[in-house]
Amino acid sequence: MPSRRTVQVYVDGFALYKALLQRTYPEYRWLDLEALSRRLFPHRDVVGVKFFTAPLKPLTNNPGIGQRQQTYWRALRTTGVEIVEGKFIFNKQYLPKHPEELDPAGRVVTMRVKRPEEKGTDVALATHLLVDAFDSAADSYAIVTNDSDLVPPVSAITGRGHAVTLVSVAGAGYNKAFTAAGVSSVRQIRRGTLAASQFPDRLQDADGRWIHKPPTWR
Repeated sequence: MPSRRTVQVYVDGFALYKALLQRTYPEYRWLDLEALSRRLFPHRDVVGVKFFTAPLKPLTNNPGIGQRQQTYWRALRTTGVEIVEGKFIFNKQYLPKHPEELDPAGRVVTMRVKRPEEKGTDVALATHLLVDAFDSAADSYAIVTNDSDLVPPVSAITGRGHAVTLVSVAGAGYNKAFTAAGVSSVRQIRRGTLAASQFPDRLQDADGRWIHKPPTWR
């Protein structure tokens, strides 16, 4: 009996969170990415899942956000998910007020804001995708995103005969530049798939320590 074909999965963590888990389906934040990958590709063997994200810093209105993230990362590591970390910084800059206002001299009124920004994760994802494809780590590759910055590396490896699937976090409204880049298929993450891919409320790590789902995620 011939062996099943393989797939390597790359998850753009902030794209997944912002598009689906922050407001649309917050009840499914305790998401088992390895289980999700197997449900998205039931006829392939998932040889690896890489999760690209950055450690969060405590916020005035959300001081426990970093601790909850670390708890989630511990849960992901129990399934062998590789977490690739970028950086999370706050840029301080002046931006126009909304709605727009003018001062007595006719100039646009601005205010200083502290804007959170993720650095390095898209570059890391692109690099891992390219290196893995060139090393033939799997028969096919899947990226969970809608970030058009990833179109060039996708185009580079599809142009060399590698199969790439886009797993859209934006439903049917995904960036059509991925189609032009040669993705072989586009899959969507539906609510039922998220619901069926949750970690249990508590689980153990390799050292026998318990990991509990954050209470505010219930």
